[in-house]
Amino acid sequence: MRKIYDRLRGTARAEICGAFPEAVLNACALGSVVLWGLECVNEYTIRVSVHENELDALRAAAQEGMCELSVLEKTGGSKNRAFIVRRAWLLISALAVALLLAASSLFIWQIDIRGCRTLTEGQVLRALSDCGVSRGCFWPSLSADLVRSRMMTLLPQIGWMTVNVSGSRAIVLVSEREEKPEIYLESAAADIVAGRTGIVTQLSVLSGRPLVSPGQSVLEGETLVSGVMESLSNPPRYVCARARVMAVYRDEIPAVCPLEQTLKTEKKGSWSRFALKIGKNRINFYFSGGKDIDGCDKIVHEYNLGVEGLFALPVTIVREELQRWETAPGSAADAEPMKRRLYEALCARIDGEIVTADYSVAETGGLLCVTLRARCRENIARSTDITEETGALRAPS
Repeated sequence: MRKIYDRLRGTARAEICGAFPEAVLNACALGSVVLWGLECVNEYTIRVSVHENELDALRAAAQEGMCELSVLEKTGGSKNRAFIVRRAWLLISALAVALLLAASSLFIWQIDIRGCRTLTEGQVLRALSDCGVSRGCFWPSLSADLVRSRMMTLLPQIGWMTVNVSGSRAIVLVSEREEKPEIYLESAAADIVAGRTGIVTQLSVLSGRPLVSPGQSVLEGETLVSGVMESLSNPPRYVCARARVMAVYRDEIPAVCPLEQTLKTEKKGSWSRFALKIGKNRINFYFSGGKDIDGCDKIVHEYNLGVEGLFALPVTIVREELQRWETAPGSAADAEPMKRRLYEALCARIDGEIVTADYSVAETGGLLCVTLRARCRENIARSTDITEETGALRAPS
């Protein structure tokens, strides 16, 4: 504590040289000048430490005692004050930065969205903007409950959400609504209809009255198993028809690709240009912003200023990396990759198996045309309720 006090007040190391240096010590004692760290160099020279504000009194006592006083070293006090005066602009800048950070922390400059599965970040950001949560908004004026209610109205897929603000970062946690499972009622009257046009190969009826048999051709939407059980002695009885109807049908998928297109051959040069985004405004540090950059690859890098997890600043450095290529016409069409993609697409859209697959390849009008024609087998049974439009009514309970 004593060292801190002396540092703030300022100290000096002085050397007193004369015939009677002890007279200077006696005069300081009578004048209440505090000295410490006495060091005797020789019989005519001594060294002492004194507070900086008492240095003038020590010099006067030395002159009265016919001695010479020289200051060897100064620590703290006026030396520190001079440094602060010379560096005043640094302190002002630090204070201004601290005030800017404090003011910036009251606004949202970065929005992170977490938990989306089917919704895209763009959809959520647009809905948040409609609710008043956007880049540069004053977050203390926001109501989390009001934002949640409006978001669930704009996006019915959201089951629950919240907005947490940390520094200048808004973390949006989204929990999407779970789809309700299909409710199956044993007492509901329903028919089994064909989901595709094909030839029935296998028919397994669990309930209902079959209207087709294996080997018969059916059209899409045609009733395969009826839920109306007729009787010679009693009124018709309505049931929920259940069946598995395996059928073979034909499917066709075409694909087209140009025979020639412009290909990249070698690099001609690359350069970068920079811009600065402050809030919602952008400042470009390059000329000819509308310059034609066709034939160039552009990669945009954005660097947000701030500390990850603590705060974000409304300043973003943008670097656009441009790469120009030498181009030349070349062949781009290849039938084999197109065949593989068509086969994968067919497998993804059917709920069964592919029996046979044939391809046709043709070139016309500068295009390569590949067509996949396949025979597929799957369960084409689709359940549909019996309504008044179908000519039958549900049996009374």
